[in-house]
Amino acid sequence: MLRTVIEGEWVTLPSTLAEIRGALSAEELPLFEAAISEAPLEDLPRVAARWALPPHARGADGELFARLEAGDYTGIVDSDGKPVRP
Repeated sequence: MLRTVIEGEWVTLPSTLAEIRGALSAEELPLFEAAISEAPLEDLPRVAARWALPPHARGADGELFARLEAGDYTGIVDSDGKPVRP
């Protein structure tokens, strides 16, 4: 189970590619498929995590994702509170 805080509220996110696909709109699904298909293997978790977010939250986290894409995972923890490493 993946959880995150969005706008001050804990939200449970889809935790498999199938669940992400099921949560996407018809317009978003081809964009997701392209992003997953084109992502290097080491980037798949990051790409999937971004698409797991609700649509309104994907854009709001632009700065965070830019930092993660640059390899800076400072302050990022999993659901057990353990630091996440790239």
